[in-house]
Amino acid sequence: MTHRSDDPKPPGDTPCSSPPCYAAEFPGYFGDGPDQPVVDGLNALLEAERAGARVLAILRDSVDARLPLHGLLGALQKDEGANAVQLYQTLRRLGGAASHETGAFVGKTLAIDGLVPRLRFVNKGQAWVVRKIEELLPAITDAYARAMLEEMRRSHLANIEACEAALDSLPPG
Repeated sequence: MTHRSDDPKPPGDTPCSSPPCYAAEFPGYFGDGPDQPVVDGLNALLEAERAGARVLAILRDSVDARLPLHGLLGALQKDEGANAVQLYQTLRRLGGAASHETGAFVGKTLAIDGLVPRLRFVNKGQAWVVRKIEELLPAITDAYARAMLEEMRRSHLANIEACEAALDSLPPG
């Protein structure tokens, strides 16, 4: 079969129309699933984000709703929850098995007495997530997963800064 140069739709310009045509857009479709260290790293982040969301909801609910800290904790909690959803979806899209566990961070945080020490511990948890993302990024080849993790890293850095500012305005203890 010959191809005419005046053909308005030369071969290769035809959009995909069937699921097999789209298969290349979904890593793991052909059995080339993600590396286990990547899956493990994403699952560690997923479990940490679930734990962070739960802790922040508890802390938010312990603060008077009229205080600015309540709003900050609510915003941080929403970020953590949204991150958990994105990590879960990314794991599934990459062909990895997503964990259904919640990290031990909840129990560790609640074992600490006082709001200020708990918030300081939350910030340490946020910094841990930043470090884990930085460790994991070199192994991530999927562009969407990289972009998601880079944005998650930026949001955690901003949340650490916001939490530090709030801590500076609270009485110690």
